Amino acid sequence: MWVVAASVSLTIPAFAQQHRGADQAPTTPEVQWNKQLLGSGQVEQVAATLAQSHKAATDSVDESMIDKMKRSLPSLNQLGSSLKYGSFSVISSQGPEVITLVRTIPMLSGTERRDALTKLWNFSKQGVPEAQNFVGFVYEYGLFGVPQNMRTARAYYTAAASRRYQAAMLNLATIAYFGKDQTADQNTARELVRAAANVGVESSGRVCGLASFIEYRRGNVDAALRSGKFCYSALANIPNAAYGYQLPLAQRVKMLRDSIGSGAPDGYRWLEEITQKAGPDPEFLYCKYRLINRLRTAPTTVDLKTLARTCYESSARSPGAVQADNAVQGIVGFVVAEQRQLEQMRQSNRFHYAWSVPYLPFSQGDVDLFEPVVKGTK
Repeated sequence: MWVVAASVSLTIPAFAQQHRGADQAPTTPEVQWNKQLLGSGQVEQVAATLAQSHKAATDSVDESMIDKMKRSLPSLNQLGSSLKYGSFSVISSQGPEVITLVRTIPMLSGTERRDALTKLWNFSKQGVPEAQNFVGFVYEYGLFGVPQNMRTARAYYTAAASRRYQAAMLNLATIAYFGKDQTADQNTARELVRAAANVGVESSGRVCGLASFIEYRRGNVDAALRSGKFCYSALANIPNAAYGYQLPLAQRVKMLRDSIGSGAPDGYRWLEEITQKAGPDPEFLYCKYRLINRLRTAPTTVDLKTLARTCYESSARSPGAVQADNAVQGIVGFVVAEQRQLEQMRQSNRFHYAWSVPYLPFSQGDVDLFEPVVKGTK
């Protein structure tokens, strides 16, 4: 069995007096992961059982349940029409209703938001894993007036993960890998994200992306490529483009540019490296991305024009003076514009690769939905 945190409680602004002091960290010790258990084969056995129970739960949902959910949210009934069991990664019979509520939160305010949060609070008290994960998300980022508390967030995630809820397992892997509340533990993160991947495929690619990224950062190229195969994730783009020698250069460049938007800086280095290895190029992509990488690491000391001319002259066979001047000007102009564009991509993404998620799959549409809620948080 997974280690489960003791019961924890959530303070929401409207309940500040009723639950005074509930924002404090649990009194139980921090969860210590049993790594031997994770490698014992029981994880896989539970995952198989989950698949069977998931099917049974799917069959138990009928149109009347969906209609009931739509009626409970009359201002957002168009959302209920598209939400059916299996559309999101859920493991409890209350999961679809919980995810519906969570997705309405960014669009509600005042009394409506308070009422939705109340329902989610009650679901969490009942031990519904989808709600527990959301409460952990609220605590991790200090949303809706709740004080930020990573230890409490981790306890909620652990409670949900003990039920094999994939989003919570991913969040715990993220906490462990990036050391959000303690020293980074890459081995535990690796085990957790592998266990999350064993639960099943989720369409936003966040689980397989983190799994591929962790292996890539560990230098395990083959494992990174296996995890990243058929994974539509900006993080998986890094090893897939870096080592995807059979792919066209233009495709590899695009994949690495997209990876930079995730917040991971690795793409800068690889853009320089793959364009250099591509050989002579009439567009001088190597010179352009070499300068962009230099500009990123030492923006105040880089003389773009001088570096552009040096790189161009070493790349061109027999450049004439006028031709060289035009080429250097083009390189510098590209570098300035591209560096600005890449930085805008990073800043516009409020859910960088180290962020936790309120549910899965968490696609770009969901990111945009939650951007007003998490704006200004770190």
